[in-house]
Amino acid sequence: MFKKLFRKDIVLCLAIGSNSNNAEEWAKFAEKQMRGDRSRAEIVMSIKTPNWERTLEIESDVEGKKLALSTIKSPAKEKGIRTLRIENNMWNYFPKLKRKVAVSSSMLLASWMGSDFTNDDILKASSMAEDYSHKFLADLKKGATTYRVIENTAKSDAKVMWPKIITYASPVDCLPREYHYFDKQNKLKRILFLDDIKTFDGHKVPTNWVMQPQDDKNKKTTIHYKNLSFKTNFKSDHFTHKNLTDY
Repeated sequence: MFKKLFRKDIVLCLAIGSNSNNAEEWAKFAEKQMRGDRSRAEIVMSIKTPNWERTLEIESDVEGKKLALSTIKSPAKEKGIRTLRIENNMWNYFPKLKRKVAVSSSMLLASWMGSDFTNDDILKASSMAEDYSHKFLADLKKGATTYRVIENTAKSDAKVMWPKIITYASPVDCLPREYHYFDKQNKLKRILFLDDIKTFDGHKVPTNWVMQPQDDKNKKTTIHYKNLSFKTNFKSDHFTHKNLTDY
């Protein structure tokens, strides 16, 4: 009975453009759905630690795989702080200090604004589809759900932060529900949980993202997508140093 249901779910994936027998096609499909060619997102980020909590409202703009700009809209203390990425280079701008600071490549794994997401995560500096090789592992059942499991291994020439990422993907829509991130010692460092799938401009996207570090499970950061547009057009000077500091 399960096999029949599983095959039926795979047919639904095929109908929306993926390939049931090719892990690389699954990775490409998920990235195309969730990133598109360009996007503007309105995000609420909630950071919880044993000692404090805070919430940020963020506008995130992405153009292709080389340009990204994030802007904190609230609270007032951080309002106007911006982060710009142009290819593999990043800068933060702090309007109250009127100061622009370069983010070195060694800081890509550093926490973004005290959250459990990194600079690399927020600015989407890496591409799962392009920077990793993909293969299916054995399917895994969790509760009532059976996931397709994909092992993503960093290519030798890829400038990425995580040597290995394991994806747990739904056979119904081919989208990830969990990402497990491993370091160079093959130690599980964090898990990203995704749910609440919604459709924006024809793209199916998980709207709740919960990052759980594995070395301190009393901490977590939640990202909620309030709105997401894949049909936005940016001005030619949008992803520039002038726009970074003149906001």
